[in-house]
Amino acid sequence: MPEERGEDLRKKVRRAAHMLLLRSHTKPGVKGWELRRALGKDFKMVLKLLDEELKDIGFKVVAKRPDGSDAGEGDLKEAVFYVTFKEPPDWPEVRGSGWRIDEMAALAACVAFISAKGGVASREELEDLLMSKMPRWKVPGILTRLIRAGYLTEVEEGLALGWRTRVEIDIELLLSLLLGSRGT
Repeated sequence: MPEERGEDLRKKVRRAAHMLLLRSHTKPGVKGWELRRALGKDFKMVLKLLDEELKDIGFKVVAKRPDGSDAGEGDLKEAVFYVTFKEPPDWPEVRGSGWRIDEMAALAACVAFISAKGGVASREELEDLLMSKMPRWKVPGILTRLIRAGYLTEVEEGLALGWRTRVEIDIELLLSLLLGSRGT
């Protein structure tokens, strides 16, 4: 009987991995209620086991509320679960993803600027910031790419941090690294 339970859990962990790693919607991630329906009432334990498996290869399972904040125990049915890096990726991993160094720098600058402005900045402010650091002709294309990729989102007041920024980027760590890197 315990062997059957172990085999059942392994199948559920495999199913959870397939659901989280293979995109079935326009955005990656799976809602908590979908995982519960597919995996059963013990879906939290299954996700914990999957997280342990993924840690060995540098990934983790994260749960985010629709507003992008971390989901608590009571929010798991409405939360969206993702697989993301456990630690910030190294440059060779980023380079292989198709992002150029100037685009990554622009993303870091936009995230820091929007965070400093309280969560929203006008497109013109971001364009001015980026144009002071890179060729003028690159800026509109980079901002468009960041919006399409989900790192930034357009709101009435301008641009805000997108769902992907909240999932993939440790904003506090980024800001502390940027502030700590200033010369004395």
